Amino acid sequence: MKNKSTENNKRTSKSLFQKANLVFSKNKGFIIRMILFTFLALFTEWLIFNRISLNFQLSFNLVFLVFWIFIGEFLLPKNKMFKLHPKNYWAAFLTPLFFNIILNLFVFKYVNIFAISTILSTLIITLLIDYSTGLISGLIFSAYFGILFGFDLKFMIFLFLPAAVVALSSRKTKRRIEIILPFFWASLTQIIVAYVINLYYTPLDYLIIIESNFLSVLVTMGILPFFEYLTRVYSEIGLLELGNLSNPLLKNLSLKAPGTYYHSMIISNLAESSAEIINGNMVLARVGSYFHDIGKVWRPQFFSENQKNKNPHSDISAKLSSLILNNHVTYGIELAKKHRLPILIEDMIAQHHGTRVKQFFYSEYYNQTGIKDTNMFRYPGPIPQFKEAAILMICDVTEAMVRSMQDLSAVDLNEKLDNLINSLFFEGQLDDCGLTLREVKKIKGRIIRTIMEMNHKRISYPKVEAKELKE
Repeated sequence: MKNKSTENNKRTSKSLFQKANLVFSKNKGFIIRMILFTFLALFTEWLIFNRISLNFQLSFNLVFLVFWIFIGEFLLPKNKMFKLHPKNYWAAFLTPLFFNIILNLFVFKYVNIFAISTILSTLIITLLIDYSTGLISGLIFSAYFGILFGFDLKFMIFLFLPAAVVALSSRKTKRRIEIILPFFWASLTQIIVAYVINLYYTPLDYLIIIESNFLSVLVTMGILPFFEYLTRVYSEIGLLELGNLSNPLLKNLSLKAPGTYYHSMIISNLAESSAEIINGNMVLARVGSYFHDIGKVWRPQFFSENQKNKNPHSDISAKLSSLILNNHVTYGIELAKKHRLPILIEDMIAQHHGTRVKQFFYSEYYNQTGIKDTNMFRYPGPIPQFKEAAILMICDVTEAMVRSMQDLSAVDLNEKLDNLINSLFFEGQLDDCGLTLREVKKIKGRIIRTIMEMNHKRISYPKVEAKELKE
């Protein structure tokens, strides 16, 4: 009987452990964030009050963590990017937020309560992710200090309204110099709010607000690249700097695979104009196009745009040809990880062919063997998960199609592009990207227009003797 009861106890404890492990694995991110905020509260009390009080920790954490759950944990996962890359985007949100909270705890202790500024974290998060996420970060920051200073609603408003102004005024920032505008509007807002709610004590407080906000902007400009490198979530400023054509990866591509490099430049124009027409991220579309084929630096002669005379695929099997083509995706991903390219550009490298079948090699294999197995000839994928990746796929196959056309006309191009996009739909390649039919129609129209403008005919100039042209 004792042995049976012991075995039952072991099974019960094992079952409870498995359930606990399952609950933890499902909610690991949430639990870790709760622990991090709890440690932050402990550090806050120790730094400011030089002691740890159970009553303070219970009251502070009970209010703040409930607030965080209803705001942060509820709203942030609605952003698609937090679902695609939770580690990267949670890091891009929490790292600047924690850094700014800790920085301002020291500011409060050693400078002045009016020197507390929400600009740094709000601005960085807005630039890295989007303005709605920046707005949430400003609200969390304001609530943290509002609760810390005795549930002071006035002080929370004093911090949040400038944060809202920063998020809204920096959402289209593409140059570092433009960062000065959020500083100006936020400082003006904060001074007005302080005056209206009667929160200031001396005129010197206004000067402290301006100085603190200005220093926050300077620090933001300096540390933004470090947050980008750390999280692999890049701002449009960082993407533009990365897209410099002197980038070592792009230089290497231009030397080893010049045909691919030229192909990428053409696609970047198509992708950028297509993203513009649907209000997508034009910078991501352009820079992602630059890097989408960097994996072709390995054996560039196996890709048609780099071939001069002999096609090396004629000497190998269709299955080996398929593996070599797949390798430009997998090797491109390796290069993206090695050089810490933005996580979304790594996605565009992986997704620009989706899981499409290489029809030429599949047909060749079928004619030789009579075996129907499309899976051997699929790209590794996955299919595009966001709009810019889908735009890149459409532009990539369109450019290849245009190169095969003898006579280029808008009517023929429209018909062929219709067939191509229908094929992508029927293959399920556009199922997860979020593009609507209206957006696809706009993209198609913009691609046709851009291609026709890029390939316009030039007039023939009359021949004039060089002697006549000499001065």
